[in-house]
Amino acid sequence: MKFNPPPNWPAPPEGFTPEPGWTPDPSLPAPPPGWQLWVEDDVALAGETTEGTRHYQQAVTSFWVGVGFFLAGAISTIVTSNSTTGIYWYGGMIVGVIALVRSFNAYRAARKGGAPSLAGAAKVVAVVGLVLVVGSGATAAAAFFGQESLSATAGSCWHIDDEANALLVSCDDTHEYKAVSVVSDLDQCSDVYLEGDDAGSYLCLEED
Repeated sequence: MKFNPPPNWPAPPEGFTPEPGWTPDPSLPAPPPGWQLWVEDDVALAGETTEGTRHYQQAVTSFWVGVGFFLAGAISTIVTSNSTTGIYWYGGMIVGVIALVRSFNAYRAARKGGAPSLAGAAKVVAVVGLVLVVGSGATAAAAFFGQESLSATAGSCWHIDDEANALLVSCDDTHEYKAVSVVSDLDQCSDVYLEGDDAGSYLCLEED
């Protein structure tokens, strides 16, 4: 049992627990009709956080941390896969997945602790967050593995950016040139060529 002070009484000191035989000060106003000064330990008092509520708050926090980290990691991967510089931030997606798993576990614990299930706007927002995660993850994976599969050989496609850098891209993407051959004699190329990966080799390009 735990002490349940009436709302019309002054707030008791923090951690106050009446001793056996305690009686309220006669100068205090009468409690509301039917008010119980003692309730079961599992009853939540006003301003008191229940176990279910605590897990629910943890679930919400972990969910949005997970969504944020995952989106940041996915976006960095998408951007980097289409440039010649940058770092694939795999860690962001990994941290995001871990946080989302923790969010799911905390939500299950919250439901067992008596917290209500998601409904209405909260459910819609959660679904939107998961859709963003799945969509960005799929796009990042496609961009990363698509970029990793490209090689500077005959048949490869090249895009010239605003700084006149030649970028190896998928032939399904915007490009201006296509490699027609790899040669060791530069005279075999037209005016447009790139140095090959191997010393003394050249990649001959033509407009495409």
